[in-house]
Amino acid sequence: MDSRAFLTSLYRAAVDAVNPERLVKEALGKRGSAVVVRSLAAPARREFVFVPRRIAVLSVGKAAVPMANAVWQLLGPAVTEALVVAPANALCGEPPQGWRLLESGHPLPDERSLAAGAAAYRLASSLDSDDLLLVLLSGGGASLMALPASPISLEEKGRTASLLTAAGASMTDVSVVRGALSQIKGGRLARAARAADVVTLVLSDAGDAGWHLVSAGPTLGIPPTRHDARAILDQYRLMPLVPPSVRAFLLDPAPERRHHDAGQRWSVLLGDVRTALEGARMEALRLGADVRVIPDLLTGEARVASRRLAVAGACAGNLVRRSGAPARRLVTIFGGETNVTVKGRGRGGRNRELALATAFHLAGVPGAAALVAGTDGVDHEPDAAGAFVDDSTLLRAEALGLDPGLALVDNDAGPFFSALGDAFSPGPTGTHVGDVAFVLAPGDDGVPRIDEEIPLPESL
Repeated sequence: MDSRAFLTSLYRAAVDAVNPERLVKEALGKRGSAVVVRSLAAPARREFVFVPRRIAVLSVGKAAVPMANAVWQLLGPAVTEALVVAPANALCGEPPQGWRLLESGHPLPDERSLAAGAAAYRLASSLDSDDLLLVLLSGGGASLMALPASPISLEEKGRTASLLTAAGASMTDVSVVRGALSQIKGGRLARAARAADVVTLVLSDAGDAGWHLVSAGPTLGIPPTRHDARAILDQYRLMPLVPPSVRAFLLDPAPERRHHDAGQRWSVLLGDVRTALEGARMEALRLGADVRVIPDLLTGEARVASRRLAVAGACAGNLVRRSGAPARRLVTIFGGETNVTVKGRGRGGRNRELALATAFHLAGVPGAAALVAGTDGVDHEPDAAGAFVDDSTLLRAEALGLDPGLALVDNDAGPFFSALGDAFSPGPTGTHVGDVAFVLAPGDDGVPRIDEEIPLPESL
């Protein structure tokens, strides 16, 4: 098996480990007229049992359609009303017949997002006691559904979030402010359901930040207050810079209404990026490789994160093995999500930028190879999920007249890898838990001995 086939097998195993249909079926069941929800993390698989008069389903995110289909297979006609909100640019399959599908804006919210947010709010607020709202969340929902608090516009709310991001605010801080400025995010959609029971099944792409942040947590947690949002904006000295409507809303002296939900609120984590990494690890072992999974998730600038992949490519051979033991492939597995500060005018996404930056390092490590890709099958644009790189990437690019340095500076990794034939394009996978990266160390003859000095390539 060549390196690309090997790396592709790991990717497919990672994606299969977070198959949304299978995970929903593990967590949800029907026993007579009762709906049974199981905790997947608890050793004893704790169960919650509901006997609702009506069941309404809201499925939101990149895995919305597969998750909705799993619920239909389990509950069938017991579902009285359903709304599925999925990205228009990466739709994966068709929802159950009769279930309403709204194709919405991603990665940026638009008018379709407002329509989806309003529809979700109407669905939740139509429920009463003895009803059950079953919410299926996966990554991407923050842009797919939007319903800003009046009189704030979608553009003004987006401007506020952009100011926080540019100031270096954490995902948690951005989510708190978004929730305070929304009618549905940060737990406010659950509040709209009033006395109805709300169960949320979560396929998380939030990494270590917390799965309550997935899709801006419309039915998770306690809704943040205007005071919470003001404190964060003051911390980053942004209150004078936010749009006037946002500032007026947050400075409104009127006391905020306190709501007491009479219904039960339960949530279950179905899986996250570590679930995917474990699936890849098991596949690597099945294929006879030495494997290690890096516990610290990839974060920060893609170009900086590439150094971690470079060290794995050069040093993964330093695993101690018995004398005379057969040579095996050495692979290091990463997960997480990086970001890119866009300064150029090119096209691509964070995974292809990370791959291109890694290629500069691997050029000095004969036999090393890597695959960087998003588990959703999309890298900002739907034409690719990521890219392959190895020690020959830069040489092959130069032979074709491509300039890898210029592509990196101009944030133009997408066309670069397409022209080189190294783009990885599995198509939309119907799931999403973040990104994965697999780094193969040099092959049998290139594996450095422990007592050898390992030549690391120069930094970018």
